[in-house]
Amino acid sequence: MKLRPYQQDLFDRIRSTINGGIRNPIVVSPTGSGKTATFSYIAHRTSQAGNRVLILVHRSELVTQTSETLRKFEVDHGIIQAGIKPDPAKLVQVAMVQTISRRIVSTSPPSLIITDECHHSAANQYKAILTAFPDAVSIGFTATPVRLDGKGLSDYFGQIIIGQTVEWLMENGFLVRPKYYAPPVQVVLDGIKKRAGDYAQDQLAAAMDKPFVTGDAVAHYKRICPDSRAVAFCCNISHAEHVATEFESNGIPSGVIHGQLKPDERKKIVEDLTSGAIKVMTSVDVVSEGFDLPSAEVAILLRPTTSLGLHLQQIGRVLRPSEGKQAVVLDHVGNLSRHGLAEDDREWSLDGIDKKAKKSESLGFKQCKQCFCLHKPAPVCPECDYVYPVAKPREMTYIEANLEEFTRKPVSEILKHVKTREDLKLIAKSKGYKSGWVYYTAKDMRL
Repeated sequence: MKLRPYQQDLFDRIRSTINGGIRNPIVVSPTGSGKTATFSYIAHRTSQAGNRVLILVHRSELVTQTSETLRKFEVDHGIIQAGIKPDPAKLVQVAMVQTISRRIVSTSPPSLIITDECHHSAANQYKAILTAFPDAVSIGFTATPVRLDGKGLSDYFGQIIIGQTVEWLMENGFLVRPKYYAPPVQVVLDGIKKRAGDYAQDQLAAAMDKPFVTGDAVAHYKRICPDSRAVAFCCNISHAEHVATEFESNGIPSGVIHGQLKPDERKKIVEDLTSGAIKVMTSVDVVSEGFDLPSAEVAILLRPTTSLGLHLQQIGRVLRPSEGKQAVVLDHVGNLSRHGLAEDDREWSLDGIDKKAKKSESLGFKQCKQCFCLHKPAPVCPECDYVYPVAKPREMTYIEANLEEFTRKPVSEILKHVKTREDLKLIAKSKGYKSGWVYYTAKDMRL
C-alpha cells in the first residue's frame, strides 16, 4: 500500500517538523482524507528502524480499522484491549485508551506515541499516558482541533501542521461534494442548559423528540433521497429509538447504534447499513468520530450542537467517495447556520476559539425558498431552478471628499517586512492567494 501524493507530502512535513526540534506536533487533516493511512505509514517507518510505537484510539471500531490499515502496510502489531490477549513483543501496539490507562506500568516505553482523534487529549486518561512516557515523540491527528469549551490544545502540542482542505479534496475527487438541505422547522432551544460546553442531552432530547420534528425528518428523506443509506444523528438512546421506529412505521428499514451495545452488535448494524438490509441507522455519538462508512450517503442532523468539531465530524461520515454516490445533508436543527458547510475555509489554531467573538454576517451560502437547498450564492437554485428575485438598488448617498493617489506595493517589497507565518497569512488573505502560497513561501523564507 502506498500513500497518496498529498499524504506523502504531509508525511514529509511531519518528519521535517520533528527533525526541526518539535517533538509534539498536531496534524490537522479533514475527515476522509486518510489520517489512518498516514499515521500507519509513520508507524511502519518507525518500527522498521527498530523503534516502538504506541497508537492510541478511543473506540473498539477504531482499533479494528487501524489494525486493518496496518496490515495493508505489512506492519506486525499487537493490540491492547480488554478481552484480547496482549503480545508485548510487537514493536507496534494499537491501544484502547481506556485499557492502556490501567496497564501503563506493564507497557514498554515507546519511542513514538500517535494519538488518533487527539482533540480528546485534555482528558485525564490521555494525560496520564502521555505523562508516563515523557521521552516519546508524540504526534496527534484530528480533523477538528477544537474542544467544546473553546480552549486550545497548545498545552499538549507544540506546532500545528495543516493538511489539504475539504474544498481541495472535493475538487480532486477524494471526497464527495454533498447537497445541503435545511427544512424550515423551527427548533426552540430557549432554556436548554449546557453541560461540558454543549447542550444538555437529556433536555435536548426532550425538545427534539417531537412528532413534528421526527415526522418532518422522515418526510424530507422520502422526498429528497428515498432509498438512500442514511445516518441520523440523535440526542440520546430514547430519541434514536423513537426516530428509528418512525422510519420503520413508514416502511423504511432502520436500526439503532449506540455505545451501550456490544461491539459485535454495533458491527452488525453497520454491516446491515452497508449491505442495504437497513436504510437508516439512528446513532448516538458512536459514529460521529473515526467511523469509516463509505456506504453512508445521507446525514440527517437531529441533534443541535454548539460544537464545530462535532458538526464537521457528523457531516464527514457521508463524504467518503464510492461509485455513483451523491452525498446529502438534511439539517433539521440549524447546525449549518451555526457552523457552516463542510467545505468552508477555516483557520485552525492551537489557541482555541473565542466563543464571544462576533460571528460573520454571512456563512457564505443561500437557502432556496422553494426546495430549501443550501448552496453557494447564485442567481438560480442549482436544484430546482428557482430564480431569486433581484433586489432593487438602493439610492446612493454622495459625500464630498478629495481623491488621493492609491499605490500598491509589490509583494516582493512587502515580504521584506515579514517576520512570521501569520504575517504571510494576512498577505495571502488580502491578495486572495491560496493556502499553498503561505506554505511554500514560508518554506523558502525558513519561517
